[in-house]
Amino acid sequence: MLEQLYVTTKGRYCLPGEVDIQCLADVSAPDVIELRRLIEGPLPEAEARITCFLDNVGMVDGVVLSARPGGFIFRVVASPERRSRIDARLSWLRSADRRDDQRQATRIVPVHREVRVQLRAGRVSEAVVADLSMTGAALLLSERPEIGTTVTVGKRYATVVRHTPDGVGVAFRMPFGSLTFNERVIL
Repeated sequence: MLEQLYVTTKGRYCLPGEVDIQCLADVSAPDVIELRRLIEGPLPEAEARITCFLDNVGMVDGVVLSARPGGFIFRVVASPERRSRIDARLSWLRSADRRDDQRQATRIVPVHREVRVQLRAGRVSEAVVADLSMTGAALLLSERPEIGTTVTVGKRYATVVRHTPDGVGVAFRMPFGSLTFNERVIL
């Protein structure tokens, strides 16, 4: 059996008459998607109609197949043309995930590389900054929080955006300004 290549992306789903619920979506094919809540909120029942917006994919309509702990699986309801567009987007995202480096911002290796990372529930882990840009950092970290998790890197709030073989990549909530960003910056 071939291993399915999942694309994980952030998104949000909305139930009729409810607010949007932030989620992570694991997508392996253009017809079935698994969603996991990132915040507390209602979960749909089986056979309910659902609309979600997935970053990098777009608006997707569907019908809930089954519940999962903290999430659910739904079948996409779309025309063959829309399924084809979703499949093409997934193929592009999979190839982008396999590229060695898709980051655009200029990176530096700071002089002060050791940093404390505050994880959920107040746990703190020591990390090393592999490289740093104005918008994020690659951290050498033994514990890998889930993608989408908010952490504090030094004194900066950040979101985990990818896993690497030796740690995580984070995006800062507030980027550095050009006047304060240099090799001597301390997180």
